[in-house]
Amino acid sequence: MVSELYIYGGAYGLPSIDAQCLAMISYLSIVSHQEYTIVECNDPAVSPSGTTTKTTRQLPMLHDGNNWIAGTNRIISYLSKTGYNADEDLSAEDLAKSVAYSALADESLADAILFSWFADTENFFGATRKAYSNLFSFPSRYILPTQMRKSAVRRVQKYGHSVTIDSEKSTNEENTRIYDLARDCYRVLDRKLGDKDFFFGLKPTSLDAKVFAYLAVQLYPEIPNPQFQLILINQFPRLVAYCDRCREEFFANPPDITLPSEPSPFFTNPISAPREWFRNTFFFHSTTSSSRYVSSGNEKPKKTKEDREFDLKRIYAITFGVVAMATYAIVNGLVAIGNEEEEDEREEHKRSSSE
Repeated sequence: MVSELYIYGGAYGLPSIDAQCLAMISYLSIVSHQEYTIVECNDPAVSPSGTTTKTTRQLPMLHDGNNWIAGTNRIISYLSKTGYNADEDLSAEDLAKSVAYSALADESLADAILFSWFADTENFFGATRKAYSNLFSFPSRYILPTQMRKSAVRRVQKYGHSVTIDSEKSTNEENTRIYDLARDCYRVLDRKLGDKDFFFGLKPTSLDAKVFAYLAVQLYPEIPNPQFQLILINQFPRLVAYCDRCREEFFANPPDITLPSEPSPFFTNPISAPREWFRNTFFFHSTTSSSRYVSSGNEKPKKTKEDREFDLKRIYAITFGVVAMATYAIVNGLVAIGNEEEEDEREEHKRSSSE
């Protein structure tokens, strides 16, 4: 059976906008796993079957037979035990080093991405929000980017950033800690890489898959305030060349990216396919239930009285749900509305800086 890797879709010339998903695509390329397909999901809260569980709330997610594995580290561990081990040639000492460097990247570089993409006001409103909105379907595109930003800001507060920052303030002393942390991580990785093609020699390993993914998301996207990109280019050209080398190595023959195979309104974009979305939303019936249509010969199927009542109730229910959700989102500040929110936030930053 062909394995399926569920990921966030691509952006900025990369096959996925998410570093963890990008790491998994790279890892599968390293181990030459040909019997898999990439599925662009873009909604970690909904599984391909339309159900929500604790194990289906995280992307990337691997579907292999009856097994569902979520999260980069767990997927790599699973693949390593099933014959796809990128670290099989490493010694015990090198394996321990790989774990240590991987943990460093998970902590420092992941937070640098959250800070740059979400906590930086200009980057979020000028690039990040649009990039994610282009991936999400309605109504998630109006809600999830703002939710992701709030979560990211809470995480980077541990570095002393109590509020989101403007690009004009991003080089002030109060905001240098996250840059210093990333620079220290770059320096450690640069020293480990040295003049080698990959971290442990001529062959890439799981560490290369993860580090490349983090660096690629910082290096390649075009954003208004590319501070981490400038640090890499100006101070660590060897890491930049390493990223270019990995990008060519891992994505020389990328697999085709498909959409989820099951017809579900969760995976239908109302903007690009309004008819399909309307049909799936209001007139989709489970194949496991009894038929609600009565047909005769070649005549067009006709709806029964019960079916018409069912559709009417569905319309009322969905309309009520959408209105209730929109009201809740607006009241609780989950939705970013036009430029007004951006302007209000910038005004708040100006008042804070003047004080």
